Amino acid sequence: MRINHNISAQWANTNLKRADRRMSSALQSLSSGYKINKAADDSVGLAISNKMRAQIRSLDQASRNADDGESIIQTVDGSLAEIQKVVQRLRELSVQAASDTYVIDDRDSMQKEMNSLMDEIDRIASTTEFNGKGLLDGSSSRATTSTNYIFSVVSVSEQVKAADYDIELTGQASNATASIEYTIPADGKSTIEINGVSIEIESTDTSDDVKEKVLAVCNKMEIDVSTGNAANSFNLATKAAGSLQSITYRSFNDTETQVTRGTDAQVKLTDRNGNILTDGIAYHGNGELVTISDNSGFEMKVRINPAGAVGQTSELHVYDGGSMQLQIGANEHQDIRIDFPELSCLTLGLREVDGDNMANVCSQQGASNAITVFSDASAQISAYRSRLGAYENRLETTVSSLDVSSENMTDSMSRILDTDMAVAMTEYTQSSVLSQAATSMLAQANNRPQQIMSLLQG
Repeated sequence: MRINHNISAQWANTNLKRADRRMSSALQSLSSGYKINKAADDSVGLAISNKMRAQIRSLDQASRNADDGESIIQTVDGSLAEIQKVVQRLRELSVQAASDTYVIDDRDSMQKEMNSLMDEIDRIASTTEFNGKGLLDGSSSRATTSTNYIFSVVSVSEQVKAADYDIELTGQASNATASIEYTIPADGKSTIEINGVSIEIESTDTSDDVKEKVLAVCNKMEIDVSTGNAANSFNLATKAAGSLQSITYRSFNDTETQVTRGTDAQVKLTDRNGNILTDGIAYHGNGELVTISDNSGFEMKVRINPAGAVGQTSELHVYDGGSMQLQIGANEHQDIRIDFPELSCLTLGLREVDGDNMANVCSQQGASNAITVFSDASAQISAYRSRLGAYENRLETTVSSLDVSSENMTDSMSRILDTDMAVAMTEYTQSSVLSQAATSMLAQANNRPQQIMSLLQG
């Protein structure tokens, strides 16, 4: 028997402290609802759960972003619906005025109503906003200045998007040509129109093939063929009436089609990275009205009007649609761009650049022509609304998908973080019993030295 060291008491004390720690941990888990309350509880689980929590919060925010996108689309669609009603009324007035049962005074009254309605179209488009951001006013449109020519967009089947197309104009005050530059894709085909006849140029065509195809259409052409660094790229120059035309293979990937109006000018279509557009651009023009189209459905008509004497300033008007980027995912690059048309009487083809109306019902013939103008405008608005409807349906699906992903990830995080109350209560009860037992045994162990003293006194 020893009195300097009470080993039994030390054992009992160690077990008591261990039971108290377990009981304290179980009590903390039961009171907080989390089984990981500090890094020491589960360092790996803590790291994983923190990443999951960040992902869940991001998914929830992305879902709210998509909801906001739906609200924006509904705002735009509501405005387009009202504009379409106005256009339908304009068409109705055109049909009415096209009848010879009306005299000039009647048609003049109809024209005044039409002018007022077209002003209302511009007003609705310019005041359609969401959170102070204009949606149909072409906020992102641009204009570039040139010399001696006025270029203006007459009609666009799908509005030029700021992120998709860049229009660049360069000019000199001397006799030259207006041109549109584009690329034939290396693995596809392109179409060139000469005097209304289409020529298909395929990526497999050799330079001789291109020469023969063009000569079959234009027998007054001189073909100069040379080899460049980039395959299947060539330059088509349609020069002034009566002069020779030529095709030249070049060392860079673009194709240039030119028409002459007497002054240097060049229009280039490029993508947002500054590259020449490679989407199979087709071009044709008559020297005054230039039409540019690609195989994705985009079409733009540009009117070229002489501006007068050398040195006189002219302008290039390019009207593009606005776009909005929505972050609809928890990570980088998980976004969607929603394109909104720039809507006005000008872009709908109801007015000229100078403000004159395209539709004039003061005569029977003018009223008859106006029917087609308003029919085309209504079809254009329907196409816009159809595209917006597709966006809205996509965002609805996106919201549902994000919500499900958030729910599933929350469930996974719960398995790592949340306390299993039954297990924690069992742990607490067991630790409590062990603590009480250790306390009792510690008291007994502390009494042993007294027993030794009794032996010494005996």
